[in-house]
Amino acid sequence: MRHVRFSWVKPALVAASTLVMATSTMAADSASTGITDTEIKIGGICPSTGPIASFVTICAMQDAYFKSINDRDGGVMMSDGKRRKISYVYYDDGYSPPRTVEQARRLVERDQVALVMGPLGSATGLAIRDYLNKRGVPQLSVGSGLSSFSTDLEKFPWTVGWQPAYTTEGSIYAEFVKSKKPDAKVAILYQNDDFGKELLNAFKHAAEGSGIQVAAAQSYEVTSPTVDSQVSNLAATNADVLLVFAVPKFTAQTLRKVQDTPWRPMVIVTNISASKKTVMEPAGAEASEGVYSVVSLMDPTTPDYAATKDMKTYRDIGAKFSSPGLNLDDPMTMYGFGQAQTMVAVLEKAKAPTREAIMTSARHLCDVPIMGVVPGVKVCVDGNKDPFYVESMQVVRYSKGNWEPVGGIITKYEGKTPQKTN
Repeated sequence: MRHVRFSWVKPALVAASTLVMATSTMAADSASTGITDTEIKIGGICPSTGPIASFVTICAMQDAYFKSINDRDGGVMMSDGKRRKISYVYYDDGYSPPRTVEQARRLVERDQVALVMGPLGSATGLAIRDYLNKRGVPQLSVGSGLSSFSTDLEKFPWTVGWQPAYTTEGSIYAEFVKSKKPDAKVAILYQNDDFGKELLNAFKHAAEGSGIQVAAAQSYEVTSPTVDSQVSNLAATNADVLLVFAVPKFTAQTLRKVQDTPWRPMVIVTNISASKKTVMEPAGAEASEGVYSVVSLMDPTTPDYAATKDMKTYRDIGAKFSSPGLNLDDPMTMYGFGQAQTMVAVLEKAKAPTREAIMTSARHLCDVPIMGVVPGVKVCVDGNKDPFYVESMQVVRYSKGNWEPVGGIITKYEGKTPQKTN
């Protein structure tokens, strides 16, 4: 069997990245497209239809936060001393790459935005990466943990992710299984795209040399109606552990289907499916009890966070500037909250009101407090030396209707996110 190898991210010459950005920048008259003395236009892409339509809540929360900045401060103060209102527009792509391309072209060519946030998804993000980079349009806070969104700086200098890399997430799962069941037989359900495959390969690599054995791995297509047959096949292995590398819809289906069988493995679900409202409650109390995952952001439904300043601010902004699709109880909404705060900080610290200066700022941002991250998790990026914003995570367990922390914050991957190599 051919294994995908991983290595630690190595520092690269700053001069090389500067040269690439300079040579890939479009004509000078496009440098400040979408930016006037009083306004900056930002575009977003989220699915409000399709298999993960609930994820539109990410863009809806970004919109709410930007409106709160306009309302409270009159806009964002940039380094030239001018305060600019944030004009934010986002479109639905149905989690379909061809539609993502259409919407990206709409934002860039018709709406003339300065930059694009997102989209949500690995395949969708990859679908527009080349288009945006060829035009020198910043693609920020891509809604995917695919490591290449942050590490391919020389080839794609205008793109950067935000959330923890799937290589980190998959490695943490392997370490956790080794600590709990060092000789475990593992069954894996994964989405048949870069999202599922990178998690799968990261787990396999991190488990190499241990007593863990992958008994079976079954893939599914995001267009499939159910994953019942795949789960039945995995149940036949009677594995000790089930890893579910799937989006919320199929994660909930998996938990319900497992409950219909005699199989009772230890279950681990992805970070994006660690949701009480969109996964655990739909799956049912019995099917969800004892499920593990990892998080880097506060769960809005966790009682321990309810009285914090971060959560009060989050809910106040969401309530005041609510729009269709916004779900303040969905943990994915917290991604929009964190990304929007990061975006404002990027604009504030950009040395000039241009696309290139904004991109440079987005690649070098540290020591900025971001509300909503789990205490102990930091948001920091430093070019090639440390290209990932969020690298620490917390293992959690679903128990009696709430996610509870297991152990301390895992910080071993700070500045050391595993990067895929062939």
